[in-house]
Amino acid sequence: MRLDRFISETTGLSRKESAKVVQSGEVTVDGSVQKKGAFQVPEHAEVIWGGEQLEVLGPVYLMINKPLGCVCANHDSAHMTVFAHLDIPISDKLHTVGRLDLDTSGLLLITDDGKWSHRITSPKKKCPKVYHAWVSEPLIEDNIKAFAEGLELTGETTLTAPAVLEIINEREALVHVHEGRYHQVRRMFAAVGNNVEKLHREQVGELKLDPDLTPGDYRFLTAEEVALF
Repeated sequence: MRLDRFISETTGLSRKESAKVVQSGEVTVDGSVQKKGAFQVPEHAEVIWGGEQLEVLGPVYLMINKPLGCVCANHDSAHMTVFAHLDIPISDKLHTVGRLDLDTSGLLLITDDGKWSHRITSPKKKCPKVYHAWVSEPLIEDNIKAFAEGLELTGETTLTAPAVLEIINEREALVHVHEGRYHQVRRMFAAVGNNVEKLHREQVGELKLDPDLTPGDYRFLTAEEVALF
């Protein structure tokens, strides 16, 4: 790999900025100063800049407890993005695995592995998701049947796929879905005459949100968690 590209991928700097860093003579490779961006960095070489060793990360797999009020985008002129909560050098190369709405919190996966994220988001995979919903009107047993049979959402003609509604109490429930329609859980409750006041995603597939993560906190997935998908 070229040295300027190596600097870019390990620090988040642009290629132009990385080239300037290299030309400044601030970078050493295996103890020798290298000023040429085209220099090919040997495998397992020790690259030092600013007194710190730089290393290229492998595929990145993260879970974040997405807080309210931020969007699942790399850049947004109106709102904070989830990536503002990350403190890793290559965050601009990452993408969210699906999306959570501005007003929805909870488990969100982030990666730079497109094939992995596709296995989770592809409709053909029918990856289940579990949401905790707080609603404004009392829940009734008939709602369970309606969710299981499928609902007609406003503006759509195809019923939702069967979903599981677990009533916790009269105004709280868990919703198990495997589709990813626009604002689906909120619209499903609207279809039975209810309104979602708060929505939190707790699980994707077999992976549950780490209870130690407070809103905005994140961690890398373990190899076992990555292998769940």
